[in-house]
Amino acid sequence: MKTREKAVEKVPQSHKRRGVRGTSGGPGTIGDVVGKRWAAVVVGVLLLAGCTASANTGPTPTTPAATGMATPTPPVRSLADLGYTHTPANRIWLPAVALTYTADQPNALIAVGGVAQAGAVEDCLRTTLPSLGWTITADAPGALLFEDAEWHGAYVVGTDTWALTVRND
Repeated sequence: MKTREKAVEKVPQSHKRRGVRGTSGGPGTIGDVVGKRWAAVVVGVLLLAGCTASANTGPTPTTPAATGMATPTPPVRSLADLGYTHTPANRIWLPAVALTYTADQPNALIAVGGVAQAGAVEDCLRTTLPSLGWTITADAPGALLFEDAEWHGAYVVGTDTWALTVRND
């Protein structure tokens, strides 16, 4: 037993992991920082969604044309084109942007990107959502709420990122 303890002690300090643990480590780990940032984005989306819904003095809700859904033209791509597999990924379109965080689950789709791209994303969503079967229920600079019969979506711009969530709860 003593031999084994000595072998462990002889491992050079440079070979030991320092400070960087997996995404589920304790305080100060990468997972802790990412978790806090993600929690801040979610709280921001929910707060702004609530604020824009109650303070909306913008346009009346928009509905799709009765003739059916249009297909946007490139350079916009659907979330399905970006690798999302769950519904309604084929009915959410974004311009050519880099995503910094994604989640693709049966009950929720999430896309997050850098604030430098927020204006293009917001313009694209405002233009394409109604033609793809969504109703925009709240519209303010830096925030949108939209829905269809089954899904609810929110888009919000923060100081460093924009976030898009679509859920069906």
